[in-house]
Amino acid sequence: MLETTDNPETPAPDARLSIPFKRRLAYATIIYLSFLLLLAAIEIGTRLGMSHVSSLDLFVVTSQQKAQVADANHSGIFEGDPLLLWRLKANLDHAVWDFTVLSTNSAHLRSEQPSGSLQPKQPGAIRIVCLGDSVTFGYRVPVVWPDKPTEYDPEWLPYPMLLEKQLRAANPNRNIEVVTMAVPGYTSHQGLAWLRRDINRLKPDLITLSFGWNDASFSDVPDREAIKTNWSAVGVRWLVDHSQAFAHATRWLRAREALKQQAQTQPRLRPVARVSQQEYLNNIFAIVDLSRERGTGVIVIAAPYRDHSSEAPEADLMLQYRVALGSTMRQRQVPFLEIRELTEEAYPSNEGWFGERIHPNHMGHRLIASELLKLIGSQHMLHDLNVPSLIP
Repeated sequence: MLETTDNPETPAPDARLSIPFKRRLAYATIIYLSFLLLLAAIEIGTRLGMSHVSSLDLFVVTSQQKAQVADANHSGIFEGDPLLLWRLKANLDHAVWDFTVLSTNSAHLRSEQPSGSLQPKQPGAIRIVCLGDSVTFGYRVPVVWPDKPTEYDPEWLPYPMLLEKQLRAANPNRNIEVVTMAVPGYTSHQGLAWLRRDINRLKPDLITLSFGWNDASFSDVPDREAIKTNWSAVGVRWLVDHSQAFAHATRWLRAREALKQQAQTQPRLRPVARVSQQEYLNNIFAIVDLSRERGTGVIVIAAPYRDHSSEAPEADLMLQYRVALGSTMRQRQVPFLEIRELTEEAYPSNEGWFGERIHPNHMGHRLIASELLKLIGSQHMLHDLNVPSLIP
């Protein structure tokens, strides 16, 4: 029987296979850097050799949303947003869009001061946030004709700007700011996601909110599916927004999927509300709760609608949403502003307040601002601030 002996000069198996930590770190760094350089080369090559793919076109997929914000006639003032799908472009300077002249600041918000910025809230300042859709945004206020872009009345302002103007005039020594946090086409689903993201940065003293027509309008896909706000969905959209290579890959994959679907018999989609009535109420509840948790006052404004005769089924939905909202807000003792002149109950005498059945004109916005000031003043929602009761 042979007897084996250990050779002291022969290294142990672990010793032969062991690689110093610094060398392993160097190998890993080389691998990662090579991968990053490859991605950078693909991105640069895509940007240089292929046409630009707009993230707005990839984010906005339903036909109803495309008609509002992503077709050739409307996309000029919008761009893609990873969380909310679309937003206003920053630093617009008196752009004319759909008979509306508007400017935006660097925070993508409509503002009278083009290229301005939304500064951090200063000590002692009063900040009001007006959260909403195209009504709050001020669609066609002021009205301007594309061939005469400078011929409009600068006094015709949306109600957030009127609020700011009147409050500043009544309190000349106070720092007062009203933020128009509103975008055409938005629903309460988007408004809630937006406020959740930005409320801690904005630090508002008062929030007004108004949603309705977009929520009740029909779409092939409800907003909870079309605009997913979980971190993974937003992360993928962020990559599409920042990488042309990823955007082209996404467009190619969607085109393949569309061809597969064309080859198959697909059931006809039944249009549904972008936001159901119960989801609408839940979103408004969540916005109110989010505000109150931070000690911020809140006013819910009923969505305006002119008449019941132009689009009766749509008017029925608007009435249902409004009645349900008013009832639940009163039960929860949330300040609720419903302006009779801006509802179908006042038709036809209310025609002078509207541009068309959905959007108030400049006179309608003055009415909203006046009623808001009355409510704010009667409930002392801005504490020691002097709140005028009428707009001259």
